[in-house]
Formats: sequence, structure tokens, C-alpha cells
Amino acid sequence: MQTIQDPSMFQKRQALAAFLHVDQEVLQESKGNLYGFRAFFHGNDEAYLVLTDSEATRAAEHAVSEKLWLICLETLFAYFDIDAYPSDVLGKMKTKEIRRVNEELKTLIYNTAGMDTLRQKMLSFGNRKNLLADYDQAENIQDGYFIYRLY
Repeated sequence: MQTIQDPSMFQKRQALAAFLHVDQEVLQESKGNLYGFRAFFHGNDEAYLVLTDSEATRAAEHAVSEKLWLICLETLFAYFDIDAYPSDVLGKMKTKEIRRVNEELKTLIYNTAGMDTLRQKMLSFGNRKNLLADYDQAENIQDGYFIYRLY
């Protein structure tokens, strides 16, 4: 049985391979989606999103509502100059608990300023790379694609 490859994923794979200076064959496409898009794996310890400009904006808009708990903790710690990191919570809380907190925060946002207002404001300040590149908060460009390292 012959597999048909999505032309846009093929182009994204080419761009990522050029960015990483590796052969395309070493990159594996994810089976699931993150923020509505498939990622690529390079080995066991690197994952990347490779997106067009409009895709990156859509992914970042989606990421805002998925990362409310992280955004709130980062903002709170920065505001009060607290030497702690939101990632510290990951070892102390279950994923289910974090999701519950995130859902409660969504409710607060929806019932106040609204999620669209928050998304627009965050992206207007250039936070797309912070939302999508968990590893280094960097937005890299290769062959017209925006590359974000997830881990």
C-alpha cells in the first residue's frame, strides 16, 4: 500500500531538516496534534513545530487558553519578584489537577475581559514565540516557515 504524503508537511520537513542540518529521513512526524498542528521529532529529546505565519498565529491563539495556568504563575512570580518557576508545579501536581485549574481560569477569563481580548493583547506584545517555543522561547525562520522547539 502506497502512502500519500501531505505536500505541506513534506515542505515543512525539508525546512526543518535544513534548519537542523540533518537528513529529512531522521525526522519523524507526530501522530497527534499540538494546538491543531503536527510536530516533528528529531531523536528522542527534541520536538519542533514548523508553521506558516498564519498557522503560527492560530497555534499561539490556541495555546493561550491551554496555558492559562502557566501564564498566570509566570506573571504572578514576575510581579512579586519570586524566585520560582511555573515548571516547578509539574512535579508536585497531577496533570488532571493542572487541567482543572486551567479550566477554572478559562471560566474567569471568559466572564471578565474574554478570551479573545487576552489572546489579542498577548499576541500584540509579540508573545507568539513564548507561547509556542517551550524549550527556548525562540522563533526561528527557515525557507518561509517559523520553527519553534517544544523540547
